[in-house]
Amino acid sequence: MITQGDTLNLYLDSLMVMGISTPVEYHEKGNRLYAFDNYNNRLLEYPLSITKEIIHPENIHRIRIKKKISYFRYLSPDTLILYSYKGAELLYYNTTNDQISQKLTFINKTTGNHAAPPYANTASPLFFNNSTIIGFGFLIGESDNENPVGRTTCSIIHLPEGNVHNRIPYSHLYWSHNWGGSHMRTPYTTYNEQTKNILLSLPADHNIQVIDTNWQVKELPAATRKNICITSMELSKDNKKVSDAEYTLQYFINTPSYRNIIYDKYHDRYYRILELPPATHRQMADKETSLIAFDKDFKYLGEASLPKALALDNFFITTKGIYFLNAHNKDQNIAQYVQCKIEL
Repeated sequence: MITQGDTLNLYLDSLMVMGISTPVEYHEKGNRLYAFDNYNNRLLEYPLSITKEIIHPENIHRIRIKKKISYFRYLSPDTLILYSYKGAELLYYNTTNDQISQKLTFINKTTGNHAAPPYANTASPLFFNNSTIIGFGFLIGESDNENPVGRTTCSIIHLPEGNVHNRIPYSHLYWSHNWGGSHMRTPYTTYNEQTKNILLSLPADHNIQVIDTNWQVKELPAATRKNICITSMELSKDNKKVSDAEYTLQYFINTPSYRNIIYDKYHDRYYRILELPPATHRQMADKETSLIAFDKDFKYLGEASLPKALALDNFFITTKGIYFLNAHNKDQNIAQYVQCKIEL
């Protein structure tokens, strides 16, 4: 069972828009939520320990760069890591002197054209492991005659040199048939700090991929117990109809698919999100969502429906549960985070 608990109401000033893909990061120490205003390049700090009905930001810091930031990490009070998808650039930003102290890129100039740079977001974050920075992403534009081994999802920056390597092609399920471009090819990832494993969830695959520190990949069953069938498009990859955005979108909406893989460190378990075709309407936001729970060894624990209208790419997890942004909130002065208590 999933029960809906308290709703967090965060105050938004006249500049701030909390969208479905606004980058956020929760810090257990201090019980604070950091949100990056990627329209105006500002970092907002919300103290969640305050029990007021509406929580105002305690600090707002303007980031003096012109690039569009799609993801960030708060390292310390004076250091942020900012990621710009355009150019796949990673920027170390000093908030004391408001300057970029280091620039890195995920672009590997020696690799083939099908190596995807990170499409970093809360549901597919960047991982900082010892001397490597790791991210997952996707590229569209498949062809029937390409080598699937070369279409990699993972890019790694090796420090301190900044060399880039590409790894992890799609699972074998994707090596044949047409899976409809971006929506069915978006990778979702999480990281287990205890085992040091990265876990990869792909929308069409009932299995998840577990990637260890030696880049060995093991597939584990992580399927719903519902009776579903995930089918590919009935078109070749070279068919010109694939470029019809509405056609491919309707294929995705009407096809079951998996989504986020989330590691809950507070309970040492995993959650995987399933989306089902909507009963009515035909918009992407109308897909029915449920959450599947697994223990630390991926033993199935159960699954239950999630509340409607959640922004599945805008969430954070605490000891109290998972908080998702309410995408149907109409109050422009408030961002509402819905608390989902998992009892599976």
